[in-house]
Amino acid sequence: MIKKTIYPKTQRTTGLNKIIITEKIDGSNLTFFKYKDELYFAQRNFIFKLSELEEMKQKLYKGLYDWLVEHGKDLEERLNNNSVICGEWIGMGRIKYGHAFDDIKFLMFAKANVNDKFDLFNIYYYQEFFIYPFVDNNIPDYISKVPVAYTTEKQPEIEALNILYTDYQNEVGRNVEGFIINSGNSVSKYVRLKDGKLTEHHA
Repeated sequence: MIKKTIYPKTQRTTGLNKIIITEKIDGSNLTFFKYKDELYFAQRNFIFKLSELEEMKQKLYKGLYDWLVEHGKDLEERLNNNSVICGEWIGMGRIKYGHAFDDIKFLMFAKANVNDKFDLFNIYYYQEFFIYPFVDNNIPDYISKVPVAYTTEKQPEIEALNILYTDYQNEVGRNVEGFIINSGNSVSKYVRLKDGKLTEHHA
């Protein structure tokens, strides 16, 4: 086990250029990467090896131990060395998604690479790049991607995002925490549900 926070904070949005808007998932940040032929995973302020799974069992996100028992070795084989997948682990937030994502517990929102100091670089949020961390350029069926809500060439103001949020929530028929906005591979967040309650977004 290594004490280290691997994924950086996401900034809140105030205004954007050409963008891809994905749903902000009410989950827990989780990162997987392969280094020297071994699978690592990072949650909160710690990085674990798959080989430490049993001894670190009590420290893991709810449901993650069983998921890694089932899929950990397969994921280790499928990832390229020094490749990283970042995403949200569903099941520990205030929003209960029910069957919205079926049996998928991990939703990717970025791919990256990792260096010998376990720092991330080459972080990409465009979903067409998500295949490249994998040896066969195929995402395993036990991993999915965060839902894309909208793509637009216009720069949306907060008032426009408020309308898009309401429309999207009505479309999916469930609670939505907010959006992640990808503008030129720079991401920011627009949040409407805070602690399970609807609030106004503030920068």
